[in-house]
Amino acid sequence: MTKTMSLKLEEDLFLDIKKISEIFNISCSEFIRNAVKKELNEKKNNFMVRMSEVPYCDEEEEKELLGLLETLSDDDLKIVKRETIEL
Repeated sequence: MTKTMSLKLEEDLFLDIKKISEIFNISCSEFIRNAVKKELNEKKNNFMVRMSEVPYCDEEEEKELLGLLETLSDDDLKIVKRETIEL
């Protein structure tokens, strides 16, 4: 099922969309849909978006985690190594 949405575009952006759509013989709507799908696919892989889909822990898990954190010393909390993980 499709939904209708209206949006405001700057004139130069609108003209660029219209020009490219004509060159590739597609509608402006199809061009915009494709662009939005591409942007959504990129954003869906963003760490913050992916983390927003992870369920919160229940009260029991939270108590367990807080208990473990309270037992850590200052030495335990020092950063000894940094790594970057790309998703």
